[in-house]
Amino acid sequence: MGKWRNMKQEIAKNAYDHNFALLVSFSGWLLLLVYLAYLYFAANQDIVSLVLATGESTQAKYSLLILFAPLLSSILGYAVNQRILQYREKFLMANQFKDMAEEELVEIINSLIVGFVNALDAKSHWTKGHSLRVKHYCLMIAEELGLDEESRESLEVAAMLHDIGKIGTYDDILNKTEELTEQEFAQIKKHPGHAVAILMPIKKFHPILNVIKHHHERMDGGGYPDGLSGRYIPLLARVLCVADAYDAITSRRPYKNHMSKTEAVWEIQKKAGSQFDQEVVAALVKVHLKSDFDIVIKDSPDESKVWEKVGALARPDLGKEPNLRPQSQAI
Repeated sequence: MGKWRNMKQEIAKNAYDHNFALLVSFSGWLLLLVYLAYLYFAANQDIVSLVLATGESTQAKYSLLILFAPLLSSILGYAVNQRILQYREKFLMANQFKDMAEEELVEIINSLIVGFVNALDAKSHWTKGHSLRVKHYCLMIAEELGLDEESRESLEVAAMLHDIGKIGTYDDILNKTEELTEQEFAQIKKHPGHAVAILMPIKKFHPILNVIKHHHERMDGGGYPDGLSGRYIPLLARVLCVADAYDAITSRRPYKNHMSKTEAVWEIQKKAGSQFDQEVVAALVKVHLKSDFDIVIKDSPDESKVWEKVGALARPDLGKEPNLRPQSQAI
């Protein structure tokens, strides 16, 4: 909004400058006319009589043209200038409305993201805050990798929405403590596709659909949903995959206890090159020791900005329990 307000002020200033120039020109013509009239009256002859007396005199015609040219040019210039200013004002208003519409669209998109995350958090208290933590890890890894601002923004939104497809997964499967059956795990593996289907109608989300769809692919081609491998997996999806795995490993689930950050990084390092991108894992190894790596927003994104250590959310009072579900079925 500010840039259009500044442009409007600039246009108003230009209009004042143009009109002032025209006023000076017109005033000069009036002074010339008064002076010539004085000369004619001094000679006891008016302009019409002079023209009639000169007859076909070319000199007289040119004299009249020179006399009235400044007036005609001033009137024409003023008319053209006003029309130009009208068009510029219309252009300004059109762009101002466009800018307002874009700002409102951004607010709507942000509200949608918050709504999606809140809906997913409400589905299972075990995964509450997961999307926010994954977003935080993704951004730190992305910064270490030197990704550009546009990529980081896309990654941020993708991280917030990567598990939205689990809204279509049965609660008893998400909260099951025992090993999943083949049919149940097949349902779990559908959540990236469900996420794409949910977000597809919103055009603003199209650039991140492939990131969300492929964040469970493996470097060796053993992932899902399409079995992509290596560099065929989008880079942002590879970053999201590592950040997602780190949070899943360090968070308590109904089927497993949490690991420490050191154990989690070691577990991920062991699978670098097979499940995870080696370059992304190397970035995780570097950033996980930073003091601000293990912070997470405590409450839902629209309610609080209180920061709290991940370890405090892990409920260590429940004690160490063996993993009841294979790591390959971690969600």
